[in-house]
Amino acid sequence: MQVALSFIHECGAYPENEYHVVLGPGVGSVIKPDEFPNNFYFYEKAFGVIGVSKLRRVQREMSVLEAEIRPDCVVTTAGPAYWRSRAPHLVGFNRPLFIYPESPRLGMMTAKARMRLAMQKWMHCWLYRREADALIVQTEDVNERVRNLLGTDKVYTVTNNHNGWYEQAEDFPARLPERATGSFRFLTLTSYYPHKNLELIPEIIQALPKDIRERVEFVLTLTESEYRQRIGGPVLPQVKLIGPVPPPECPSLYRECDAMFLPTLAECFSASYPEAMKMEKPIITTDLGFARSICEDAALYFEPCNANAAAEQIIRLLQDLPLQDTLRARGQEQLLTFDSPAERAEKILGICAELVAERRNDSSKARAA
Repeated sequence: MQVALSFIHECGAYPENEYHVVLGPGVGSVIKPDEFPNNFYFYEKAFGVIGVSKLRRVQREMSVLEAEIRPDCVVTTAGPAYWRSRAPHLVGFNRPLFIYPESPRLGMMTAKARMRLAMQKWMHCWLYRREADALIVQTEDVNERVRNLLGTDKVYTVTNNHNGWYEQAEDFPARLPERATGSFRFLTLTSYYPHKNLELIPEIIQALPKDIRERVEFVLTLTESEYRQRIGGPVLPQVKLIGPVPPPECPSLYRECDAMFLPTLAECFSASYPEAMKMEKPIITTDLGFARSICEDAALYFEPCNANAAAEQIIRLLQDLPLQDTLRARGQEQLLTFDSPAERAEKILGICAELVAERRNDSSKARAA
């Protein structure tokens, strides 16, 4: 959602184009079509979770829509699209468990779940090869892995970043109560996904010494019912559940917190990293390749799934104020390595232009032959 929302908004800087945006229920619930100029057209398609039973419907409805619009190029921000367009198709790849076999998440899955993932991987790879004229990924490490996975060199790296809302962040009413003196708040800004490994947080709280435990708060953007259903157990006093937050309000929420904590086990890229850097918040996250490739020395790392190791880094951060300042400064430097939201949109539209030109050249050669 973060990538799609940012790209759609940044496309407004290119009024020479015409944009036809197909909205699913996720992005459709937060985007406001009335705020866009008249070269944007929006279509709601509530396909929901797409499985084999819905393939015919998706292909039929999208083909009808394409015939009406006759686009020069199609962009799917997170594939597969389950549909082969007639126009050149640029598809985003965001399936970390397909390319990071070393992720501890795989070892936590049941044999049945691993078999299901293997079947999904086979099907999705077939779909990527079938429907994508080119792919976009968000780090060079993912680029190399996707090239090997799919056997193609048509893979482009366009780094992710924070949304444009972080450039001129508004102030919104506080979502958290007034803090106790000396408290330190960690923000984990995500919906629930198994690979985010949020289940580790209660274990970390128990692993902290009593004096630190009384100071620490973990702010989660889950509802209480989600927490009880997904994570289970009692909601500890150190856990603050505030529910989903609209994207424009996220910078304001970062201001209410002191650091970002992400125990994730598999990512192609997480916008939480550049968001925290932009808001000058220290980062504590898992010591895995994707995290280090994004944050480098601008974060503290702990062994995945190890609550004691995470607790040690939390204690270290709370007790070392100069370290907090160092991480903030390094975060500002690391931000310079990412494409800005505007640069990201420019690169994606540039790739689209290349694909369109290549298709036209191929068509001209075919007619000449």
